[in-house]
Amino acid sequence: MGKLIGDMAKAGVLLAVEGCLTSRYGARVRIESGKHTVTDGPFPETKELIAGLCMLQVKSKAEALEWTKRFLSIVGEGESEVRQLHDVPAAG
Repeated sequence: MGKLIGDMAKAGVLLAVEGCLTSRYGARVRIESGKHTVTDGPFPETKELIAGLCMLQVKSKAEALEWTKRFLSIVGEGESEVRQLHDVPAAG
């Protein structure tokens, strides 16, 4: 994993990489009919749990998918989601 992170840094695409603490330290916030509900972790019935994130700045979705495939090859089993961020125009 360290080599992959180093390769992403050398390629100039790595913006951030973070691991998440277990859901025991988290909370979920929901709004329904204008009312907020906060549920503290842990969340035992989690089929989809975010364990960490890696933020890259790449030229295309295809490039992001190639980095993701390399990551999953190291992990061995699992699933990753690739998402694009909104571009915010520079204040001017």
